[in-house]
Amino acid sequence: MEKKDLIEGDVAPLFKLDSFNVGSINLAEFKGQKVVLIFSRYFGCPICLVDLSILMKRKSEIEDKGAKILYITQSGEKIAKKYIEIEKIDFPVIPSSKDELYADYGLGLMTPEAVKQIPLKLKQVKEYGFEHGEYEGWEQQGPGQFIIDEDGNIIHAKKGWLDIDSLVTSL
Repeated sequence: MEKKDLIEGDVAPLFKLDSFNVGSINLAEFKGQKVVLIFSRYFGCPICLVDLSILMKRKSEIEDKGAKILYITQSGEKIAKKYIEIEKIDFPVIPSSKDELYADYGLGLMTPEAVKQIPLKLKQVKEYGFEHGEYEGWEQQGPGQFIIDEDGNIIHAKKGWLDIDSLVTSL
C-alpha cells in the first residue's frame, strides 16, 4: 500500500532488515552519517542493470562525499547474490516487497515521468547488451532515490530511475 510521498525535510522512516551480503542493517545506526537509499526494482530488469552499472562506475563520487549507499531490491536471495558477485557489490543489498520499504518511502506505481523515459533507457540497455532476466516482485514498481542526512532527515527525494548527477549534487 502506497503511503504519502516523502519530501525534503521529512524524517526518514527507520528500518532494520537483513541484507543479502553484509548482515543486518539498522538505519538508526547510521545516525551521524549521510545515507543514500537507492530503490531499484529487481536484478532481472535490464533498465535496473544499466542503472546499477552506472552506480558501480560512479559510486566513489558518493562515497567520497562521506555517504553510505544502501541498495533496495525486490529480488530474491539466489539472483541477488549472483549479481552481488558479478558486480562485486560491497554496499548492502536489502530485499523488500512493495508493501515494505517501497511503501514506507512512498514508492508505488512507476511515475509517468519514469514511463516516458523507458524508450531512452531501452537504448542504453541495448548499448550495454543486457536482456530481461527473471521477473521478481511487482512489475509496475517505481524506483527511487533518497538522501538522508546525519540527523535522519530526508534532504533529497526523487521518484524514478537512478540519477547519479542529482545525488552527487545533493550531497
